[in-house]
Amino acid sequence: MTPRRAGWAQVFGTHLRAEVRRLLTRRWDAAVAFALPLIVLVALAAMLGPGVARDIPVAVVDQDQSTFSRAAVREMVASPALDLAYQPATLDETMGLMRQGKIYAVTHFPPGLTRGLLHDPRTVTVYFNGAFQTIGSMGAMQQSAAVGMAAAPLVEERARQMGLPATQLSPPAVQVSIIGNPQLSFELFLGALLGMGMLHLLAACSSLMAVGRLLFRRSFYLTGRSSGGQLSAALMARLLPHWVIFTLWGLAWIVWLAGYRGWEVAGSMPVLVLGLAGMVAVTVALSAVLVAALADLDLSLSVTAVYSGAAIAFSNATLPLDHGPKFAQVWSQILPFTHYVRLQTGQWVTGSPAQSALPDLGLLWGIALLALIGAWAAMKFRSRRPAQPHAVGFPLPRQSVWGAFAATFANLPKARPVSSLLLLAVVLYAFYYPAAYSGQVAKGLPVAIVSTSDSRLVRNLVSHLRASEGADVATVTGSSLEAERLMKDGVVDGVVILPDHLGRSVVQGVPDGIAVWLNGGYLVRVASVGKAAAAAAAATLESQLEGTPELARVAELAPSIRQESLFNLTQGYGDYAVPAVVMVILQQTLLMGAGVIAALRRETLAPPLGFGGRLGLWLALITIGTLSSLFYFGFVFWIQDYPRAGDLWGVIALSPVFAAASSAIGLCFGTLFNRRERVVQVWVGSSALLFFLGGAAWPHFMMPKLLVALAYLFPSTAAVQGFVRMNAMGASLVEIAPQAIILCLLAAGWGAIWLAGFAQGKNVAP
Repeated sequence: MTPRRAGWAQVFGTHLRAEVRRLLTRRWDAAVAFALPLIVLVALAAMLGPGVARDIPVAVVDQDQSTFSRAAVREMVASPALDLAYQPATLDETMGLMRQGKIYAVTHFPPGLTRGLLHDPRTVTVYFNGAFQTIGSMGAMQQSAAVGMAAAPLVEERARQMGLPATQLSPPAVQVSIIGNPQLSFELFLGALLGMGMLHLLAACSSLMAVGRLLFRRSFYLTGRSSGGQLSAALMARLLPHWVIFTLWGLAWIVWLAGYRGWEVAGSMPVLVLGLAGMVAVTVALSAVLVAALADLDLSLSVTAVYSGAAIAFSNATLPLDHGPKFAQVWSQILPFTHYVRLQTGQWVTGSPAQSALPDLGLLWGIALLALIGAWAAMKFRSRRPAQPHAVGFPLPRQSVWGAFAATFANLPKARPVSSLLLLAVVLYAFYYPAAYSGQVAKGLPVAIVSTSDSRLVRNLVSHLRASEGADVATVTGSSLEAERLMKDGVVDGVVILPDHLGRSVVQGVPDGIAVWLNGGYLVRVASVGKAAAAAAAATLESQLEGTPELARVAELAPSIRQESLFNLTQGYGDYAVPAVVMVILQQTLLMGAGVIAALRRETLAPPLGFGGRLGLWLALITIGTLSSLFYFGFVFWIQDYPRAGDLWGVIALSPVFAAASSAIGLCFGTLFNRRERVVQVWVGSSALLFFLGGAAWPHFMMPKLLVALAYLFPSTAAVQGFVRMNAMGASLVEIAPQAIILCLLAAGWGAIWLAGFAQGKNVAP
């Protein structure tokens, strides 16, 4: 024991050696600090390695059977982004293929399309799966591009036959440039975001336990006495190894993406590294504040799961929160991770000037310092109070099935660590997480227009952009350098550059091009701004051509191409993301709740359960999980207006199977620990990774087969694929039979291990 009058340096050294020794010798501390970050980053690297979607399974329904439609099919076959997997005769057949997950988009050429081309242009419709919107919209975009390429030669030939000069066949080109991520790679966008977000959560959980080791029965009294009152030394020593370890993990991830994978840092590497170190510093410091202020490790872990677990969703990196609820906007600015993401995007992707990162950099380090001071003050206050008795248990009859079933529900109000996961967290996340996506679509994103004249064309473009839903004009400037600076500083999300005398050249038939620059750091914003800018430019140029000879309007000879979202009519980000995230929430809360029960019984030296007790406990958890699932699929989806009840009876039938698999894994997993807090500490960091392994945001056909096979070991993977299709797409149990079978096998396998008693660990004191 450290002498009472020991100096600051001596206390610091003693606690530092103790913390390092523990991280190197205790398996679960080592797992959170070393094994889990490695697993998470390796899985991310494997999952996002392809970066850009290739071979997207699509279909074509060709009821025109013309030279044009066959040319479009050839363009699709030649596209590296598409895999023309099916060519059914009717649209009804393609809907079945889409519900089964075999295709993500389908192009329909209606009968008589080409015959009416010159006088009554028909529409080519591209339908895509909006329930899996990321890959569905990509497939639709590539199919639309193929149709456009096939139509161009036909339209030009027919226009020439009508006497249109060749010079007038070239409409103004719109050149789109993606600043910082020209390939629109998800490896850079999601890799940088998810890697740092998951390290942020793991660092929080790891450092929570470090400070928790100084806490004994809701008091720092014993730590204060053993350290001679040098609580600040003990605190800093316990946090330092975690700050170093997770900063190094972040650096390793930067080296992987920027060095090995070639996504070079466009801005200042020193500023990026300082930002990373600041993000980790504020993470471990906030963990210290939570433990010191709450004096309750269970509650601290729960709060950490709420603020850090959803930090990616509220970071403004996916769907911008500008038009979301006020709570989401304010909460986003409170979360430190939001400020790190803004700094990282500016320095890594868009090459912002180093000085533009100073406010976020100062904020991160400033909050870290204040948090450390606050943690020390709270520890000092609580060190004056002796340890308080604090007992919690989960007693169950050993052999009675219905006795254990009833006792599980009777114990919930008394065992707060369990009820907070199985009840409170389920209700909280029903409204907390969707708040990040309640805005649904990116709206009114600021753009800058570069033009040296105040012509009618410029005024029309401004008017069309302001009338659009996706973008708004923040400024009109005559300098492209000024506009680029505004984009790199994050003031605008896009830039539209108009050449001099564009209006006159359009009418003369030899137009210059229009340049559109987009910020590649935010792919959701890129899509919204790009669509708005392209539509506004097209509308402006069309209005410029009014009054010219009809032949000059060659675009009217082309068939129109319409994209239509299925199963997500609003194309809302929340309608697409939340139903998939819900499956991870339901799994994680049930799994961790079950695990905490099993670990708590070991911690309190409760006698091992017999077969009846194990079965009764499992049945109670299945009941809780089923009711939680139906609460989401029924009430929450209804009140939030998410796609639902496509196959209600299928959802009702499969929910208990999903609950059985999740709870059985949790019970088996929980027996590995003799401290209940370990369950949440080790498991909560997997949530974001499990969502992406579910295949909703990044498809399974783009992942290594081994990784997909491992992903299906978790119920959430099959649940995302199965329940989203049943709820949103109306798929039947037969159509999602592979996912249903996997859930049944997981429930049966893990349930058998639990019921057989193989997973009951030896009770030892913590």
